Amino acid sequence: MTRDRQFEARWRAWKALPDRDRAIFASVRIDGLNYDEAASRQGCTANDVEQVIVRVLIALTDADEAPP
Repeated sequence: MTRDRQFEARWRAWKALPDRDRAIFASVRIDGLNYDEAASRQGCTANDVEQVIVRVLIALTDADEAPP
């Protein structure tokens, strides 16, 4: 898969995620919050944040492996 196709596949996967999942993932991976801080910001538990991080990473990984 070329870099452009890989980026497009990941972008489609990212846009398909629920807004809340994207916000939680961004707060941890981009803003640098820990799970407790992200949970407090989003009104959920640290366990919920962990589950979202796993779900998003799987979605992005699966996008890499999907046929074009």
